[in-house]
Order: sequence, then structure tokens, then C-alpha cells
Amino acid sequence: MKKTLTLLTSLISLSAFAVDAPYIVATPPADAGRGLIRVSEKEIRHYPGKGGKQMLQSLDNGETWKSVPLHKNYPGATCLGKESPAIAQNPTTGEYIRFEPLYRGNNKNDGVYTTEGGIDGIWSLVKDKDGKFARPGGILRNPIWVNDNKRILIPGHGGGCYTWYSDDQGVTWSRSNVVKSPHHKPGGVHKGTRWNHGMVEATLIELKNKQIWMVARTAQDQHYESFSKDFGKTWSEAKPSRFWGTITMPTFHRMEDGRILFLWSNTTALPEIASATGRGEDAFTNRDTIHAAISEDEGKTWIGFRELILDEHRNNGDYGTRSGSQDRGKHQAEIVQLDKNRVLYSCGQHKIHRRLMIMDVRWLYEKERSSDIAKDGAKDWTTHQFIQKKVGHCAYNRTIGSEVKEGALRLLRLEDETLDNPNQGATWNFPTGDTGKVTAKVRLEKGGSGLQIALCDRWFSASDATVDQFANYVLKIDADGKVNGKQILTPGKTHEIAIIWKGVATKGDASLMVDGKKTNIKVSCNLATPIGVSYVHFYNPATDTDLEGASVLSTHAQVK
Repeated sequence: MKKTLTLLTSLISLSAFAVDAPYIVATPPADAGRGLIRVSEKEIRHYPGKGGKQMLQSLDNGETWKSVPLHKNYPGATCLGKESPAIAQNPTTGEYIRFEPLYRGNNKNDGVYTTEGGIDGIWSLVKDKDGKFARPGGILRNPIWVNDNKRILIPGHGGGCYTWYSDDQGVTWSRSNVVKSPHHKPGGVHKGTRWNHGMVEATLIELKNKQIWMVARTAQDQHYESFSKDFGKTWSEAKPSRFWGTITMPTFHRMEDGRILFLWSNTTALPEIASATGRGEDAFTNRDTIHAAISEDEGKTWIGFRELILDEHRNNGDYGTRSGSQDRGKHQAEIVQLDKNRVLYSCGQHKIHRRLMIMDVRWLYEKERSSDIAKDGAKDWTTHQFIQKKVGHCAYNRTIGSEVKEGALRLLRLEDETLDNPNQGATWNFPTGDTGKVTAKVRLEKGGSGLQIALCDRWFSASDATVDQFANYVLKIDADGKVNGKQILTPGKTHEIAIIWKGVATKGDASLMVDGKKTNIKVSCNLATPIGVSYVHFYNPATDTDLEGASVLSTHAQVK
């Protein structure tokens, strides 16, 4: 009851002051997902991967960071140079335990390490009573302690997802059954098949009902989930979760007050082209942002669905090859709690995309967001288009797409055979709501082709031509400013459009206002969603060159 009152008090106080958006504090020495660890009340570290000589260290609870040499007792990592081993503190012994994320060949230094005397004490490979090294195989993520800390669970994958579990604090290990997601197949908007890598990179959390919840990356449009009633020994058949996400890593974190924080990329990749076979790594087109949501009821409902950061390199013409040919983008995460309301998290792959950031989770509870293009430009928007030629490692280069002109985002169609789609668009995020209102100042330019406005429960590429098939609400305005034959806009004149939706979870319709006046136009809900609407997507629907297009001057969202 005390925790409930404390949480309620903190949420009420939220309305009394503004909460800062997440901010960057450092660049980690390895890709997000492993290697971030709290050492004391004030000290936090991020360890490097194979060959790394320096670690990142904060001595003021995550605010400032410096690169320092690894302690002489720390054993060299045997994984990839871009990936740290997983490091965690044992809540029972107070010592530390380390797992390599990948075991290749018979490296004698592979295995599970534990400390004696703290993180800078003696690190030793774990041996069982017969002198054999503990080597739980597969690609491993961070461990969790479950069943009142009696069991250690490590999520792993290889041919599907599974867990390794130990009931003797890491000396001996057993493996659960394997759970899999179905393969992606051509059909619908997909002319080819996505890279079918199976069900991988699972994240785990122990619920208060003692079930373990697994959510994992797949080649589908959704993360898949599985549950265990025996603390990770056996797992249920994997099924689609409520979380959208394609070929990206999800991460759970239990806050000290009991709330569950979830970081993932609430994004959908472009439709597959005909040459995609599913047998090789694809071009990743949906890794330009990462999201957060928080639950107060053990995952039944969620708040937030907010973009934590947009990739600073998302518009680059050399996006796929800049600073080397490796995985890149803002997906993947690891979390350390700083205080009652703040967390430190790492995100991103590739040395120029990784970030360490601090978030006040009260920011997730905000109910409004605005964007004024004349004032802020397109810094909070996704606008880029893709050059459809795979370069580097699974990447497309980009063009900037719709640009800011005279205080507005101008959406055109410029013929270019190198692009995945020449039609320009713009994508903007706001806090999720089952009911809400999105207001936008727009202008159909004279001679333009009209404008499509879609409200969605996830990120789509600005130039995705299939959004109208998956959006929750779609408003199509033709070149003359008409909707279903009814005049609502005058080309060449700036108007304020408001789409008001109610009950998207139960497929409630939306109404339309223009310049502050109600219309009799209803916007039907194409698809219900339990997670609410959190995106507006603007798109130029031209079928030929359109040098005039449509303009977006500002947006404002308010949700319930």
C-alpha cells in the first residue's frame, strides 16, 4: 500500500513541473545490450569487448564519464570486439559474474567467470566438482535471479530461444526447451522473404505471480513472447506479443518500486523486395529510433511508447558505410536505475551510433507533445528516403527526403530510380493514447497531389507506401482538398486539421475538425490496437512527379 501511495504521489506531482526529455551523457565502448554495470552507489562502468583496453567509468552516478584503463585483474573478453560480455552482480553473494555472449571454437578462456573480493578482485573461470569448466553455449544476454534468488537464468539463442539455469549460483548449468517463432513468408505487401534468423535475443522478467515472461526478437512484424511456470526450466509455445518490432532487440527492467520498464524499437521495416530470399541478412530499414514504455500492472497495460532518440545519422547519404561496415542504428538496450525516477541506459550499435543516456521515467507519463517546424525544424521528425542498394552490412544509404522550406516540411515526389520510393513523407511521435487528438497545420500547395494523414501505433518509414494498409486511422485528401467528395481544404491556404479518436482499442471511429469547426466527416478505425495511437504519418500520394506537394507547419498531440 505504501508503494502504491508513493507512486500515486509522484504521478500527481508530475503535473506541477516539466520533466526533461532523455539526454546523452556519453558514448559507450561497446554495442548496447551488455557490459553496463553498477559497482557502488556512485560508480557505474561500461566494459568493452574483445581487445578493449579501456572501460568507461562514472563516479557521479552516471552524469559524467571518462575512459580509464581496465583493471589488471579483469580477464580479456573472448567475444567480438564490438560486444562486451554480460556482467551482473550476484544479489546473494555480492560478487560479480560474467558470461561471454558467444562461444566460438575451443578458446580456453571461454566460460563463466566469478569474482572473489569484488569486481576488481580475482576473476576465475567456474569449474564444477569434477573440474570441468561451466560453458553454457549460445549467444547470451544478461542473467536474472529468480525464485527469491535461488536460481540464475540466462536468456540465450541458437536455433531458437532458451534459458540456461543454475541452482548453485553458477557452478553447474542446465538448458530449457527451445521456443521458436514461425518463418516470415512472402505475401501481402511483401514480394520477398525477410531474413529468417529465428527467435533470438530474448529478454526476461519475473512477474509477481512467479511466472517468467520472455519477449524476443523475430523476423515478423511483432516480438514474440513465451511464459514459464517453473522458473525457466520449460517454456510455453511462442506467440505474437502486443509489441511491434522487427529484427530488433527488446529489453525488460524491473524498477525498484515494482514498475516494469520496457525498451525496444517500436518500428516496422519496409516491405520486402522480390529479390529477398530469407536466407541472408536483409537491409535493416527500421533501426533509426528506440522507444520506452512503462507498466504499473505487471504488463497488462503500458504508458509511454515514446521515442528516446532519433539516430543523428538517419539522413546521411553514406549512412551504410560511414566509419566502417558494421551493424548500425539505435536498437538494443541495457538499463541501470539511478534513483527513484531516473534510469541510465545504453542504446545503439556501431561506434558512431551508440549512446549512454539518462531518462526520468516520469517523462513517459506526459500527455502532450508539440512540434513547430518554423522554430524547431525537423529535428524530431523522420523524413529520409532509402537508396535501394544494399551497402556495408545490411544497410541502405539515404537521402534527406522532405525538407524544411519557409517554415514548413515540404512533401514532394521527385523522380529518382535509385530510391525505394520517390514519394516523400514525414513521421512524428507523441505519447500513446487510446483516446486523443492530433492537430496539424497543413497546406496543400497549388498544383500538388494532395495529402495522406495516418495515425499509427508504431513507427513507419516516412516513405513507406503501405502505411494506409496498417495505420489505425487514415485520412486521404485529394489534390482539390476534398475528402470523399467533400471540400475541406483550399489549395494554397493554410488550414488547421484535427483528428479526434476515441477508443482505438475497441475500434472506435475518429471525427474531423477543420479550422476549429466540426465536420460531419468520420474517419473509420481500420485496425484496433490495445497499445494506443502514438504516431502521425504524413505522405504525398502522387503517382507522378510532384514539385509542389503539401506542407506541414506544426503538430500538437494530446492523449488520454
